[in-house]
Amino acid sequence: MADELLLQPTGNASSTPVSLTPEQEELCRRMDELFVLDGLKARPSDMFRGALLVIGDGSNPDRIAQAAHSLREIIFPFLSNRVRTSQRHRSAITDVGLGRMYGDLSHIAHHGAIASKRLKYPNLTRADFDRLRQDFEQLMRRALIRPTDLDRQIELHRQIDEFLSGVLPK
Repeated sequence: MADELLLQPTGNASSTPVSLTPEQEELCRRMDELFVLDGLKARPSDMFRGALLVIGDGSNPDRIAQAAHSLREIIFPFLSNRVRTSQRHRSAITDVGLGRMYGDLSHIAHHGAIASKRLKYPNLTRADFDRLRQDFEQLMRRALIRPTDLDRQIELHRQIDEFLSGVLPK
């Protein structure tokens, strides 16, 4: 009798994993590394994959808000004073504009209850969300550039400058 009261799953969501692009795989790896360094429990890659999985379920009428919630939760530790993260990571996250992204995602995750001048919740489409997700990925990539990556870029520019200064007439 008690078994009859259990809720049954609905929708057409499959249990197959989401396919990520190589860039998304690298982003997930870097986000997970950062969370391990800061001692956080949840894996951002799981939240990111979950957002992609839920947004892909066309039978879920709340999929956009649920996907936005998952992406927003990846940013939360870096904006909250209640979560201990290194100042270097907190600055990197906020310097690239993820605070604005957090606000946009909050607007969507809370079904438009949080005001937004740029987004109109009831009219958001999957394409609108996909553009927001792409912006999220780009901002996170910029925020997660490691010092070694920057060092390599600086060295490459130095080598280019040396080469050009030897080739160009003075």
